[in-house]
Amino acid sequence: MNTTPSERTTIVCAAIIIDQHKVLLTLRPEDKRLGGYWEFPGGKLEPGEAAHAALHRELREEIDIRVDIDRLLESVHYSYEWGTVRIDGFLCRLAGGTIKHLEVADHAWVPFDQLDNYRILPADKPFIEWLKKQYQP
Repeated sequence: MNTTPSERTTIVCAAIIIDQHKVLLTLRPEDKRLGGYWEFPGGKLEPGEAAHAALHRELREEIDIRVDIDRLLESVHYSYEWGTVRIDGFLCRLAGGTIKHLEVADHAWVPFDQLDNYRILPADKPFIEWLKKQYQP
């Protein structure tokens, strides 16, 4: 879907957390937009908020964990029928906490070769492709 200059882009940060040759995915609750899709944990930036601060905040609010942020992997632009998002995907390491389902329906640590078995948000698919290329057996 094409975007016009007048459309507002929602900026989202996502944590691509890798641990023991698996990546963390979370399941969106059914009562939210795009419910039932798996995604990388994270969320929208608040006005004036830096991406790293937003990522740390969102991970505490959604699943109660802490991460060390390594680097920005890529920024992905995707247009849904309701608007455009830019997802800044950050490669992260788990730094502490135990995953709780505070604002997610479920979570899974997924081996790279099983990522195609999950119904992934369309906007997150470029990160899935990156993982599969980087971590092929």
